[in-house]
Amino acid sequence: MTMRFACRRRLSTTCFHILFVTFLMATFLPLGWGSEETTSEETTEESDDKLLEHLALFAEVLAYVQQKHLDNPDSKELIEGAIKGTLRALDPYSQFIPDYLEFRTQNRGNYGGLGMSIGIREDMLTVITPFKDFPAALAGVLNGDIISHIEGESTAVMTLDEAVDQLRGEPGTSVSITIIRSKESRPIEVTITREVIRIPSVEKEIIGNKVGYIKINSFLETTANDVDNAFVDFNAHDIRGVILDLRLNPGGLLTSAVDIASDFLKPGQLVVYSQGTEPRENFKASGKPRENFPLIVLVNGGSASASEIVAGAIKDHGRGLIMGSKTFGKASVQRVFRLGDSNTAVKLTFARYYTPKGTDIDKIGIMPDVESAGFSRSEQQMQAKLRNHEKLKTFVEENGDDVLAQLEAAERASRDDRHAVKLLRQYQRLADALTEEQIVLSDIGIKYAIARITENPRDELEQDPQIVAAMEQLKVLELFGQRN
Repeated sequence: MTMRFACRRRLSTTCFHILFVTFLMATFLPLGWGSEETTSEETTEESDDKLLEHLALFAEVLAYVQQKHLDNPDSKELIEGAIKGTLRALDPYSQFIPDYLEFRTQNRGNYGGLGMSIGIREDMLTVITPFKDFPAALAGVLNGDIISHIEGESTAVMTLDEAVDQLRGEPGTSVSITIIRSKESRPIEVTITREVIRIPSVEKEIIGNKVGYIKINSFLETTANDVDNAFVDFNAHDIRGVILDLRLNPGGLLTSAVDIASDFLKPGQLVVYSQGTEPRENFKASGKPRENFPLIVLVNGGSASASEIVAGAIKDHGRGLIMGSKTFGKASVQRVFRLGDSNTAVKLTFARYYTPKGTDIDKIGIMPDVESAGFSRSEQQMQAKLRNHEKLKTFVEENGDDVLAQLEAAERASRDDRHAVKLLRQYQRLADALTEEQIVLSDIGIKYAIARITENPRDELEQDPQIVAAMEQLKVLELFGQRN
């Protein structure tokens, strides 16, 4: 009886100490619990009472853990675990940073990666963008894949930043991931070797009948200058319209997104605004706008953050036509706060971005004006099997690097053209051989695979079904503009 009383007394004492320290921290936090601008004194007092009630519950649980748990738990691990759980309940991007100096070093350092961006969708770690020709894409990872495990550890309890840290490492080392893919009955195990990832911010070409094509892979400090250089080349070739490709673009710098949107909007037009715990902040177009070319913007489920800001601004102002599929829906603002005199910090979401017409990008994403289908997931898997396929290489070597142009001419040629008939028969034999290997693709799918082998970079663009559809829509916009 005496022992039970003493144990209960120790538990009460521990609980009191925990609650007292927590109460002091809560009372003297620099941010305060209420604001006269937003809450009344009664509301603030009620909030304080509820907070203390929950803190008392937390203190009691922690006291029981310390006194009664089989193991001897480390108090630092317990508190940090509780903090991480608190932040995980808020949103996927808020994060406790136990070592602020290491956090800053990691964000500036040169690390090996897999060449993909990831995010949280419906509480699951999801691939936003596997960048073309980098380790993840070469291993067959697709946009929309769910990463359920990293090195055998479930991602269900990981924060986004913890998952990124697990995937990142020394170049040349490997990491194993488990993927859950739609319409696949079993998980897919993939081992990928890390590389130093250097992805060009901007790619540009002149395709079709004088169409300027700009592909922005990510929004960096140099992106606006790279786009300026692209337009110098476009103007020299008297282009008829522009395709701005933001597919599989995970985002980047807000300032860069505003600069790119300014290329197409009138000075002073609203690009985006942020709103949250602080007053609304507007970001407007500035500088000298480009010539009013007909404009198509391509987006898909891998378009996120800064790319959604640009697409949303162009859509809301009616400056161009948005084509593709619904974007990812990720546009929140985080800020890092140092904690006291320690080396710890906390990263918190404090605002969201909204399009000029008030669409909450983070919750809704950007819906295209015209839905345009690319290759299906099964077709993408087939395409991955054809990367550097020997039969495709042989077909290109036998017929020349311009074989796609030859095929296009052959399909229009008369039946008396022997060369055309021979080439079309050879192409049909190639398609039949691939079918025997259980690689079944549409005509444009096979030609796209061939385009990835030829040396001409325009081939791949001009065989992309969404770019083909965009070029057709540009003709309509051009005709409409002439009539008006």
